Amino acid sequence: MIGFLAKKISRECSDRAVAPYASEEKTLEVGAYGRPSYGCFFPNRIGIDVREGPGVDRVASVYQLPFSDNEFQIVLCMSVLEHLEEPYRAVAEMHRVLKPGGRIIVSVPFLFPIHDAPGDYWRFTKYGLKHLFREGWDIKEVKAEADAQDSMAVLLQRLAYQGRYRFDKLAKFKLFLSARILKALPRVWRGMYGDIHKKQREDDAFASAFFLVAKRK
Repeated sequence: MIGFLAKKISRECSDRAVAPYASEEKTLEVGAYGRPSYGCFFPNRIGIDVREGPGVDRVASVYQLPFSDNEFQIVLCMSVLEHLEEPYRAVAEMHRVLKPGGRIIVSVPFLFPIHDAPGDYWRFTKYGLKHLFREGWDIKEVKAEADAQDSMAVLLQRLAYQGRYRFDKLAKFKLFLSARILKALPRVWRGMYGDIHKKQREDDAFASAFFLVAKRK
C-alpha cells in the first residue's frame, strides 16, 4: 500500500507529458544519473551526466558535450536546468548537437522545494522558459505538467519525502495518503489568475513544473 502511495506524482505527470513524443530516433538524455529510465519512450538514447552511475552511458558536462554538431534528433532535458549555474550556456550547447528541425524536450520545476541541495539554483515560469528559448528555437509547446490540485499533491508528497517528523512513519503515511486523495478529488475551481485582483487569467499559476518542446531552427 505505501509503495503505491509513495509513487511520485511528479514523475507520473512528467511521463504523461513526454509520452506523446516517444521516438526511436537518436536521443541524448542530459542529466541521466540515477533516475528511472525514459528508455520506454526513447529506446535509442544515450545518457550523459557529470558522474558515473545507473542510466549514464557517458560522463560529460552539458557545457562541453562530447558529440559532433547536428548529431541528435532529440535532446531530453528533464529536471536538469534548475541545477545548472549557467542555463543559457547549456541550452546553446544542446542546440549545437541537435540537427536542424530536431526537438528538445524540457521539464523544469516551478512550485517545488529545494532538492539536491546545494546544487539547486533556479525556478522557471513558462514565461521564463519562453525567454530562455527565444533565439534559435521554434517553440511548439509550453504547458504546466500538473494543474493546481495535482501540484499541491506533489508538494504533500515532497513533505513526506524530505521531512522528518514526530511519529515519523505515521506522519509520512498520512501525507502520502492525503496527496493521493487530493489528486483524486474533483476539481472545484472556476479559474486561476496571475494576480490577486483576478484581472489576468492564468490557469498555470500554481504549476509544480513546466514542460516545453521546441525545434531547432
